[in-house]
Amino acid sequence: MNDEQKREYSDRELIIRYFRRVTPYKKNIILISVFILISTIAELINPILVGIAIDELSKVDRNLIIIISVGVSYLTLSITIWIVFFLRRKEIGKFVPFFLEELRMDIFDKLQEQDMSFFDKHQSGRLNTRVSNDALDFGNTTILLADTLGNFLISFLTFGILLLLNITLALITLIAVPFIFLFVLSLRKIARVISRAYRKAIGNVNAAMVESIEGIHVCKSYGQESTVSEQFNETNKDYFKRGFRITTVTHSWRPILETIASITLIMVLYFGGQLVFKGITRPGTIIMYILYLQRFFRPIMVLSTFFPQLSAGMAAYERILDIIDSEPRVKQNPDAIDVGELEGEIIFENVDFCYREGEWVFKGLNLKIKKGEKVAIVGHTGAGKTSIVSLLTRFYEFQGGSIKIDGNDIRNMTLDSFRRNLGNVHQDVFLFSGTIEENIRYGRRDASEEDLLKAIRAVHAEELIEYLPQGLQTQVGERGKSLSAGQRQLISFARALLTNPKILILDEATSSVDAYTEAIIQEALDVLLSNRTSIIIAHRLSTV
Repeated sequence: MNDEQKREYSDRELIIRYFRRVTPYKKNIILISVFILISTIAELINPILVGIAIDELSKVDRNLIIIISVGVSYLTLSITIWIVFFLRRKEIGKFVPFFLEELRMDIFDKLQEQDMSFFDKHQSGRLNTRVSNDALDFGNTTILLADTLGNFLISFLTFGILLLLNITLALITLIAVPFIFLFVLSLRKIARVISRAYRKAIGNVNAAMVESIEGIHVCKSYGQESTVSEQFNETNKDYFKRGFRITTVTHSWRPILETIASITLIMVLYFGGQLVFKGITRPGTIIMYILYLQRFFRPIMVLSTFFPQLSAGMAAYERILDIIDSEPRVKQNPDAIDVGELEGEIIFENVDFCYREGEWVFKGLNLKIKKGEKVAIVGHTGAGKTSIVSLLTRFYEFQGGSIKIDGNDIRNMTLDSFRRNLGNVHQDVFLFSGTIEENIRYGRRDASEEDLLKAIRAVHAEELIEYLPQGLQTQVGERGKSLSAGQRQLISFARALLTNPKILILDEATSSVDAYTEAIIQEALDVLLSNRTSIIIAHRLSTV
């Protein structure tokens, strides 16, 4: 298994896709933009008030009314900035959770569309990372962009004010800009590369964690706790190393930017002092210029952290889009029909199939199963028994030939209507967290109480269920771990029977149960297999 992305996206593609995704939230974005504009204007007015106050205080005949008015105005603007900042954060807090909810649902729905070949290539822990961690990091990027937009608007407008205040000092300031952007551009390229590696490392840690928990019984059975711990430690170290590299890059660039800003400030102080000394300008104007200069450099200072964070968010979005843009191999034709209830005649005509290109499981397979016929497919491991039923259930796409039910190609049937006619009972039973009743009803949630009990009695599961403290309302636990293998298997039989499928598939369905439970199931097989086409997969004829 691997977690490699099928493709990488350009910045332009990511930006276009991002704006398409946030378009439904344009009202929130407009309101956030208004708050940004208000706070920007307020921040740009404050230095003017400081300059006026300093010039007034430097006079011999100070005007107290002007000084008090300036002080009150400054305080009012500061409070306004704080209130608007709070309102902006509140609006972002309303917008981002809905944005993330929709994004996660899009990822989850896309995963539900995928066929089994997709899940063969992706570990569950890594997919979980994309739904949870990657979506969250991309959501944080949205917050970051909103804050950064305000900062850069301040920086852009501030430079215009610097030009108006003193064009000579503004040109001195402008000298620093090319150096800053050269550093920023190089940082952006580095940050993108290391962020992709970091996202992959997070997926590896989650995958290792999930696998170690799911395989804990095997691990303990073979006394491999220390080995598994060492393997996880190596994965975790790689994650730490990638994270440390991002932190190092983030913090190593800031001193360089601060040095450039400090040199610019020293030059402004020197030349500005000369202008004051010569009487060309007032001290308040220079102080005002310095305050604006600080506001000009403030957004630039955060670029050292902005680009690594932005790159992390864009790398996360790449991994999300990699799933959203993945097309399942198993597709129904655009004009596929709802087939209703099938009769159950199955025909394979010259079917070719392989899991990996060039490694054929079978070529030119022909098979005919009549309506209501019971067929056993027996063979050694790897002979292709399960592959046949996997194609029949459309878990995988075949490369050649056709599979027909009642004379109709299964590719011309809607997946939902077709699969409603199928019942599957596997050797490795999967139960969802919840009650026994919820698991039996899984394939037919609207089944009546009478039909539910009828299915339970038909497979002779009522006796085993009665022994449980809460009967049908007993919680099965994660993957049904609170139940025995026999109990899980009986529940899966009842689940399949409740849907009343026209085609029933038993894949080594009795091989993992004890003799007593197998005897119970054998008694129920006549009921299970009657009036339906049945395919029984087995390694040995003795188990059929």
